[in-house]
Amino acid sequence: MATSTGIPAPSVEDLMTRGYFPDRVIPPINSLSISPAIPDILNFAKPKAIESIRKKPGPGIRRSLSVEHSVPKRKHLRRTLSIPNPLIQTVLSAEIAASWADLSIFCAQSQLSLSTPKLSATRAVEATHPLNEQPIFRAQRSVGARYLLKADIARYYPSIYTHSIPWALHTKQKARADKRYALLGNRLDLWMRETQDKQTGGIPVGPDTSFIVGEVIGTAMDLQLVSKMQSVRGTRSIDDYFLYFSTVSEAERCIATLNEIGQEFELDINDAKTEIITLPDSLEPKWKTDLRGLEIRDSAAPQSFDLLTLFDRAFEYSKQFPTDSVLTYAAKLTLGANIAGGNWPLCESLLLKAALAEPTMLSVLGEIYTKFSAFHTDKAALTVLIHSICAYHAPLQQGNEVSWALWLAKEMNIQIPKQVADRIAKLDDDLVALAALDLNDNGLFDASGFAKWRAHMQAAELYERHWLIAYEAFERGWLTSLGNNDYIGDDEFFSILRVHGVRFYGGALAPTASFFGY
Repeated sequence: MATSTGIPAPSVEDLMTRGYFPDRVIPPINSLSISPAIPDILNFAKPKAIESIRKKPGPGIRRSLSVEHSVPKRKHLRRTLSIPNPLIQTVLSAEIAASWADLSIFCAQSQLSLSTPKLSATRAVEATHPLNEQPIFRAQRSVGARYLLKADIARYYPSIYTHSIPWALHTKQKARADKRYALLGNRLDLWMRETQDKQTGGIPVGPDTSFIVGEVIGTAMDLQLVSKMQSVRGTRSIDDYFLYFSTVSEAERCIATLNEIGQEFELDINDAKTEIITLPDSLEPKWKTDLRGLEIRDSAAPQSFDLLTLFDRAFEYSKQFPTDSVLTYAAKLTLGANIAGGNWPLCESLLLKAALAEPTMLSVLGEIYTKFSAFHTDKAALTVLIHSICAYHAPLQQGNEVSWALWLAKEMNIQIPKQVADRIAKLDDDLVALAALDLNDNGLFDASGFAKWRAHMQAAELYERHWLIAYEAFERGWLTSLGNNDYIGDDEFFSILRVHGVRFYGGALAPTASFFGY
C-alpha cells in the first residue's frame, strides 16, 4: 500500500504477519494465519485504544507481557527475543502503518544510516542496505581519512528508554508538553510500554516495529552528531558506527560528542567496543574473505580434500572469531556445492561436528539434509547430535538451540528418548514447549509429563509471558485447561482469534535469516 504522499508503506497485515515474530525462531512458529482476523482485531481494539489515549472511563487496552526466547549472542552471552501479545502489537502496527510517511521522511534525513527502513519482500520492512553491501559504503566514505572510529551503543534495544521515542521525533520539550497524545511519538511510546506491562526500559527485540523505532532514535542521534561535527562522515547500521577522520583528536572529540548525545537519549556508548584504528583497515573479517575464496569441486576425489580444507579452516577461524557465525557460513558454502554421493558420509560428519560447536547452523543443516536426502540413509549420527544438543542446552534454559534441534528431529522423524525429553520438559520456553508437544503428538517425544508447561494453561496467562502456549496448546488440544474451563472462549480478544482459526504453530514457513543483526 502507499500513503497519501505516495510513499510505499507497510500495511498492518505486513507488520502482523511477516514482521511480527522474530526472524531467528524455528519455521513452524509464525503469525501468517492471523491475516484474516486483523479487521476484527482492529474493530475490537480501536475503541479501547481511544479510551487509553483519552483516559476515558473504561478498561482501555489491557496491559500485557511478551513471550521471551533466549538466543545465543556470542560465546557465553545471550540475547532475549520477544513476541509481544497480539492485541497490543496490532495496535502498535496500525499506528506505524498509518504514520509511515512521517516516519519514513524523518529517517531519510540521516546522512550516515545504512539501515533506513524500506519495504521488504520477505519481512514487512528491512534495512535499505543489507549487511553484505555495507563494506562497499565504508570503503567509499573512508577515502582521504587516516583514522576510523568504531563505536556502538551498549545493549541498544534492551536499553532504549521509551520516552526517548517522542524526544527523537519532536524534541523533549514538545513531547513533555503533549498531555493528550496528539504527537505520534507519544503514542508510539504508549503502545511500546503496553507491550511490556507499562515498563519504560527497553523495547521488544524481534518485531519489525522495534527495528523502525530503533531507527527513529538512531536518526535523531545522527542529526545531532552531524550538527555538532559538520565534518563527520561514515556509516551507521542500527547502532554500529564506522566514522572517519583526518586526525586522532577529531576522533576523540567524536567519542565525547557521541557520549553527550547518548546521554540525552538515556543511552550509553559501549566503551568496550569503542576504538580508534589507524587506516587502512580490513573492510570485512579475514575468515569471510578466505572461506569465500575456497572452491568445492564437483569431482569426487578432489572434493573430499576441498571439504576437509574448508572445515579445517572454519574450525580454526571459529576459535579466532568466537562472536562470528563462521561455521554457519561454511555450512552455507556446502549447501551451494554439488556433493558427490561417495563424499556424503564425510560431509555429514564435518557438518555435525560444526553444528555441535555452533548450534545456530541447524537451520542451514535442515536445508542441506533436504537437498541431499537421496544420500541420507542412516540417521544414527544425526540422532546423536540432536540428543546431545538438547541434553546440554535444556538445563541451561537455552531455548533457541533446543527448539531448532526439536524442529530438525520432527523434519527427520527422530525420536527423543525419556532421559532427554524429561530435561526438555523442564525448560520454560513457549517455543520449545510447542515443538516438543508437536513431537509428542506424533509419538516422537517420550516425556514423563508436562507439569511446567501445563501450569500456564489458564486465563491469566493470556496476557502474561506465556500467552503463546496458553493459546496455542489449548486450541490444538495438546494441553488442557487447569480448571477444565474454556478460557479462550471466555476472553473477548482471544475468542476472535479462535473464530478465524488463527494458529501460531505450523503452516507456511516464516523467514529465518536475520535482517537486523540481532
